[in-house]
This record gives sequence, structure tokens and C-alpha cells, in this order.
Amino acid sequence: MMSGKRKITGVFLFLFLFLVLFLFLHEVTVFAIRLPDRNNEIHFLESVKEGDEIVLTYRHSVEKTLVRGIFRVSSAPSLQAKETWMTSVGTGLPNTFSDRTRQEGKWLIVDEGLSEIENFRFFISPVNKTRVSTPSGAVDLTRLSAGTIILLDIERMSLMQYGGYKAGFLCREAGVAPPYL
Repeated sequence: MMSGKRKITGVFLFLFLFLVLFLFLHEVTVFAIRLPDRNNEIHFLESVKEGDEIVLTYRHSVEKTLVRGIFRVSSAPSLQAKETWMTSVGTGLPNTFSDRTRQEGKWLIVDEGLSEIENFRFFISPVNKTRVSTPSGAVDLTRLSAGTIILLDIERMSLMQYGGYKAGFLCREAGVAPPYL
């Protein structure tokens, strides 16, 4: 018969193994901003759920028109284009289609029909004043230099990976090196 101490040790070992297995096998859906020119380094990471909206706002560099793209997180998981809002039309701006465009005040709003977006890259420029918003608020893009290309993506990753990345971000914000690097 097992002694009380060995039984407790066995229970704790079982619970620890269960927790580790859960952390490795349980996946979360995340919105990631990656830097393709830096070996796909993650600049921003946030857990999201189906139906959440991601908003990309910028000023077009030629026309100086304000453009707002509204994207939805799908179950795939992926980004879907929901609507494009802009204050005018012109060269290089998103297309408008009469049967899918309405006007609200100064905004022309194009219904994008929840079309899937793959490999969504965007060029950071001081002229376009790019802003990205998630359900939890604005993403800080100020540390990215002009000419940086960002990749906006919806991904699945283990809870362990997600926790590791978040811990790394917190350490960098506090000015200390993450313990696992």
C-alpha cells in the first residue's frame, strides 16, 4: 500500500502533467502583427474570438484621403474584409461598387462581403499615419520605422506559446530580458 506522502506526490505529479499537457494542446486564436522583413518577428499579439473586429485606419499617401478598413475574425480562423470606409475616391484608393456602396455623412462605405484576406501586408509610412485597433484598443505602431512592412494575420497557437509571447512582451515593456531568451 502507498504511503500518504507518496500518494500526495503522485496526485500532484498527475495534476502537473495534466496542466502541462493542457497548455501544449489547448489552442487559442490570436491576432498577430508580424514583421516579414525581420524573419516574421511578432510585433503584437492578442487573443481574439470569432466575430471580433480589427480596424486598420490610414491616410492615403497620394490623395490624402482617410481610409478605414474593418475586418472580422472568422472561424477558419482568418481575416475577412467587412467594410471599407473612405472620404473620397481616386487613384490608388480601394474600389467602390455602386451596388455595394452607401454614403453616411462624409463617408463612402463599401460592403466587402466578408471576403477572405490572405497574406495581408501593409507598408508603414509617416505620411499615412497607420493605426490598428483591436477589441482591446489601439496597437502601438510608433516603434516601427518608415518603410516597415507589417503582416496582419489570424493564427492558432498553443496556450503555452501564447503565454510565452505575452510574457516576453511584458518583459520588453518593463525593460528586462525575458527569462527564456
